[in-house]
Amino acid sequence: MSNKITVFSHYFKNMKLEAAIIDTMVFPILTETDTTLPVYLTSIGHWSNQEPIDRPNGYPHFQWLQVIDGSGELHVGDQKMTVRAGQGFCLFPNEQHQYFSIQEPWDVIWMSFRGDLSDKLFKQAGITQSGVYSTADHDMIVTHMKNIYAMTQSGRAFLGLECSKLVYMFLLDLMKVILVSSHSVEQNYLKLQPVLQYIEAHYSELITIKDMAGCIDVTPQYLCLLFKKALKLRPMEYVNRERVNRSKELMFREGEIKMHEIARRVGFDSPSYFSSVFRRLEGLSPEQFKKIHGMR
Repeated sequence: MSNKITVFSHYFKNMKLEAAIIDTMVFPILTETDTTLPVYLTSIGHWSNQEPIDRPNGYPHFQWLQVIDGSGELHVGDQKMTVRAGQGFCLFPNEQHQYFSIQEPWDVIWMSFRGDLSDKLFKQAGITQSGVYSTADHDMIVTHMKNIYAMTQSGRAFLGLECSKLVYMFLLDLMKVILVSSHSVEQNYLKLQPVLQYIEAHYSELITIKDMAGCIDVTPQYLCLLFKKALKLRPMEYVNRERVNRSKELMFREGEIKMHEIARRVGFDSPSYFSSVFRRLEGLSPEQFKKIHGMR
């Protein structure tokens, strides 16, 4: 089957959303191979003034809609939410919903996608249900969607695969900038930079949560919350990962080094604790790690 694209109306004029845009809708014709990809595009488009939508049985695919201008109201089940310019809203498959403008023109760019990873990537971004979400970088989200649209018009070989890569990139970046409890993952990660730099500089020494919290003048409890939101790890788990990685570097650089010396130099209290942490993180012992990499 070919990778032709069915296009209704015209496409984005010069791909500049700041200018007047002609309404457009694109539905890629998907090959059997395309539909086995972890995530794949099923439609993308733009409405300069989104018309009311009422779907009692929902829509069969995941959807993301980003509001360029105006505002609207989204109903999902019994919930009613206002969607303003700069915000996006997601719709999970087969959920009853409706949306309509409350300030015109309600300028919306949208896309739908499927694939086994769709739900997981949404959840990693903190998106666990249909609803309205703000992002720390509206322009980046719009740029991603413009790039995906441009790809559908490119005539490239393996078009479904190329669009899949761009949708995957979109979802990964959405994970960084989505605002959950007023902070994005990216913002939390930036806050942690002094702590991560401290760990990198002092991994061979005793490091406490209090020491790390002092780097950014927060409480140990708040530090743990930042780590959980940004890295899905506890602070000491991150420290141990840094130490294990450093131990692997030592094994490669100094092939004859003893395990007890490695443990000491990367900040572990005892060789046995070093070995247990290494095995938990790597799935094999330090000795086995050396052996599979051809080290004695």
